[in-house]
Amino acid sequence: MIRLAKNHLDIGLFTTDINSHHDFWSGPVGLELDHELKFNQEITQHRYDAHGSVIKVNQHKGVLTNVSPSGFSQLTIAKDISDPQMLKHPGGDSVELVPHGTRGVVGIGITISTTNINALMNFYVEIMGFDYINDTTVKCGDTILFITEGQSGSHVDSFIGPNFRYLTVQIFDADEECNLVAAKGGNVVQAPVTIGEIARYGFVTDPDGNWIEISARASLTGIVPKPD
Repeated sequence: MIRLAKNHLDIGLFTTDINSHHDFWSGPVGLELDHELKFNQEITQHRYDAHGSVIKVNQHKGVLTNVSPSGFSQLTIAKDISDPQMLKHPGGDSVELVPHGTRGVVGIGITISTTNINALMNFYVEIMGFDYINDTTVKCGDTILFITEGQSGSHVDSFIGPNFRYLTVQIFDADEECNLVAAKGGNVVQAPVTIGEIARYGFVTDPDGNWIEISARASLTGIVPKPD
């Protein structure tokens, strides 16, 4: 990998309490709601812009199954501030605001907790094709991933669940990139599907079971996605 259609990763979460999340992301975090995207009767995505990355706050109108936490344990956002601030969003995940350039973060950084740092580093560098920074840090576009010792994510049947659940990589050809991940020994858990003329996307998981969306969004690629 990877021919990026966007130089930033996105991160997605799910909640049944959209009002509290709106107050949080637009209030102390200071992000702008770009737009809302209704997927179906149960899920509406509220998309907050963070230096080109999208914080995808997925409003779930049904009951959210209480699955094990993912390994995406903290989101770091660069801001025009002098001192770092540690916050928690309404679901309880950590959100850190830092001065621009702190630990290399100029947009967003995402901390992934794991009991096997070497396995995750190998996956994100060798299989996903992200840039190696050091033995616990990789980079995709301008997004930094910090791989830290801690509670790993777990293998679950769906990426839908409370709090931070998945990353999104925006590329040009979802089928090609998913096939490449599979050819390198990665796990494709959902083959690409098409949503109208919006996007074609699939999902892969890292060795800990954390979900990563491989998305070719027409507004970024200029290519109308092929139908299923």
